[in-house]
Amino acid sequence: MTRYQERMDEHRRYARELVSGGQDEALEKALDMIRNADRIVIGGGAGLSACGGLNYMSLEVLKKEFPALARRGYHTLWEALWDDRRTKQQKIGMMAAEVLWACYDFPVIRAYQDLLRMVEDKDYFVLTSNIDRQFHKAGFEEERIFEPQCSASDLQCQTPCCRDIWDGESVWRKIAANMDRETYACREEDIPRCDRCHAPAVQNMRGIKSFIPDKVMWNRIEFEQYIKEASDLRTVFLELGAGFNSPGVIRHPFQRLAYRYPKAALIRMNQEFPKVPEKIKDRSVEIAGDIGEALAQMRRLYERK
Repeated sequence: MTRYQERMDEHRRYARELVSGGQDEALEKALDMIRNADRIVIGGGAGLSACGGLNYMSLEVLKKEFPALARRGYHTLWEALWDDRRTKQQKIGMMAAEVLWACYDFPVIRAYQDLLRMVEDKDYFVLTSNIDRQFHKAGFEEERIFEPQCSASDLQCQTPCCRDIWDGESVWRKIAANMDRETYACREEDIPRCDRCHAPAVQNMRGIKSFIPDKVMWNRIEFEQYIKEASDLRTVFLELGAGFNSPGVIRHPFQRLAYRYPKAALIRMNQEFPKVPEKIKDRSVEIAGDIGEALAQMRRLYERK
């Protein structure tokens, strides 16, 4: 076992101890922080959507939503989407199935609605690494959602020959309607292409060399100014489901800012990794277990008062 694996196991043991000891007091404290905050910076990670069924790491979800992939021997959707043995047609077919499921067809998750109920009258801003647009579906204000990672449902030219970004729903639906239901291989003629130069079209996702950031970075300046102005306010960094897959987006910045800002507090809600650094423990709340259940309980407490 590597040192990294040992650390992850330590985090999981810590989370189980928190749950076994009961978390009513922690939930009350977190709610009081939210009530008394001047500003709330919400960090939405994969764990927030996973609690409502949008779980890329679940065999149960794979069997329910993508049974053909489970029959092919995959254990999670994440494993299938990163399988180097797939053909180009299979990659695009799986991509279409994933985007339709996550971005278009999955209903709004209650955890997002419960969260909105508690912050809708507060001064908030959302930072999310998720591709599923759940914050939008739940009714969070568009201008208060910063999504720097990608707009996975949208397409752009791979070259790129231009800076056009277009909604890919009709393209993804055509691919999914005509692909092989067992292998997920799409038809060659359905592979998306740029309308201008006819080069292959790709998802508008950070990480590719040709990434066009215009759509996802449109309110970057506003978000950065919001964070800067929060330094002297009672700011709550509310981190939901941000683990160690990409901790540099939400997890690490939130705990660093909570440390730097003297009036700030951190609420970390994470099923397996709720632990915060010792140096900010006195200004933090750690909540483990099911995020959806925790937010539902917090909403009930919120509406009683």
